[in-house]
Amino acid sequence: MRPGARRRLPRRRTGAALAAALLGSAALLSSLTRPVLAEPLELRTRVITRFGGTAEEEGRLDFRGGLVLSGPRGFGGWSGLLVEGERFLAVSDTGAWLKGRLLLTDGRLSGVADARMDPRVDIHGRPIMGKTAGDAETLARAEDGVLVGVEMTQQILFYPADGIDVDVTAPATRRDLSTEAIVQLRHYGFEALAARGDGSLIAIAEGGERRVDTLPVFHLPQPGGQERRFAVKRDADWSVTGADMLPGGDMVLVERRYGGGIDVGMRVRRIGADAVDRATGVVDGPVLMEAGFSSEIDNMEAIAASVEDDGRLVFTLMSDDNHAFLQRTLMLRFALRDPLPRPKPLPGEARASRQARSQSG
Repeated sequence: MRPGARRRLPRRRTGAALAAALLGSAALLSSLTRPVLAEPLELRTRVITRFGGTAEEEGRLDFRGGLVLSGPRGFGGWSGLLVEGERFLAVSDTGAWLKGRLLLTDGRLSGVADARMDPRVDIHGRPIMGKTAGDAETLARAEDGVLVGVEMTQQILFYPADGIDVDVTAPATRRDLSTEAIVQLRHYGFEALAARGDGSLIAIAEGGERRVDTLPVFHLPQPGGQERRFAVKRDADWSVTGADMLPGGDMVLVERRYGGGIDVGMRVRRIGADAVDRATGVVDGPVLMEAGFSSEIDNMEAIAASVEDDGRLVFTLMSDDNHAFLQRTLMLRFALRDPLPRPKPLPGEARASRQARSQSG
C-alpha cells in the first residue's frame, strides 16, 4: 500500500473495501435492486482526471479520462458494454438496459448525457425480474441487433437494434448453442462474448475460482457452420470478464484478479487475429495494461473498442458494482499507444508465411 492510501480509502473505495464488497454483494443484491422503470435518468458524476499508480506509464494505453457514476436505486450491475461514436449501450446482470451519450472534452471523457434505463424483456416480452434470467454478463453486436450472454442459463439472446439503439420492447430470441458449449460455459462461467466481422461469435469462460491454466473458448459460426473450440492461456488468478473485436480481427480482453484483502487487479490483453481465426490449441497475447488497487479501478467487467476520427483505437471499460454500497460504477477510457507490434502468430504460421512468399517469388 502506498503511503497515504489509507486516508484516501473512504473516497475511492478501493482495496479492502472492494474486497469486502465482492464477498458480501450476493447477500445484498436482492434487497438493493427492484424492477427498472423506463425513464430518463439524472446521473451524478465525478470526473476522474488521473488514473493513478504506474499502470499507464508501464503499459501501452494512455488514460483518456473516467467517471464515477451514481444513479437511483436499481442503478448498477453493468456487465456488458457497446460504444458507437459518442453513444453507448450497457446491460446489467439484474435485467436492465442503459443508453446514453458520452461527453468528451479535448478527447477526454468528461460526462454522460441523455441517459435512460429500461427493463430488459425475455423471449415472451415480459420484463425480467429475477437474477437467474437477468444475469447478463456480456454484450455483442449482431446484424440488425445486439446479443446478450446470460451466465446462469448459458444463453445467447438476440434483440433487434438499429446499430446499438436496441428496441427495448421487442422480445428476445435464443441463439442455439451446442451441448459441449453449454456444459463448458456452465462449468467455468459464461462471461465474455465478442462478434467477428463475418457474423460469427467468440464465447469465453471466466474461470472463476477454479485452478486451471487455460480457459475454454468457442468459435460459434453462423448457422450451418462448424463450431471450433480452443483455449486462452490463464495467468495465475486472472479471470476473463469481457471481450471485444478490433478492426483487422484481433481480440481484446479485460481481466480481473482478486487475491484477498487489498490484492485486486485489472488488466487488458490482446489476442492476435491469426490465433482467433485458426487456433485449436492454447493462445496468448501481450498485456496492454495491468493495474492494481493504487489505480482508479473497481470490478471491471465490460470493454468496448471503437475507432476515433484520427484512426486511433479507444477502449471504454465499465465496472459492475454488484449493487453493493462499497463498490462503484466506473467508466474509463484508454487510447492505444502507437506503434504497437502485432502479437506473435501461431506456431508454424510465420514459417508457412515465409514458404508462401518464397514460392510466389
